[in-house]
Amino acid sequence: MTKLDEILTEIGASNHDLVEMDAAHLNHKMVQKARLGKKPVPRHTQDLILNAVNQLLVEREVENPKKYKRVELFPMVDLGVADGCPAEEL
Repeated sequence: MTKLDEILTEIGASNHDLVEMDAAHLNHKMVQKARLGKKPVPRHTQDLILNAVNQLLVEREVENPKKYKRVELFPMVDLGVADGCPAEEL
């Protein structure tokens, strides 16, 4: 289970709820791939999902919503795996 999956499950949100936060750029396929966490997620997609998650937490009026960072949702970024770039550039 990925951190993204844990967060969405905890607040009872579906992939569609996340897509609604940024319907112009984010799609269900992107969210599902990130939620499964089997493959590295491109940096651009990580940013879209990160913004949507933070926005969803505020909209759902979660008590003391935490503003997540990319590294918290996508730990593979720490290792410099995403997009093949070194960790220093993240």
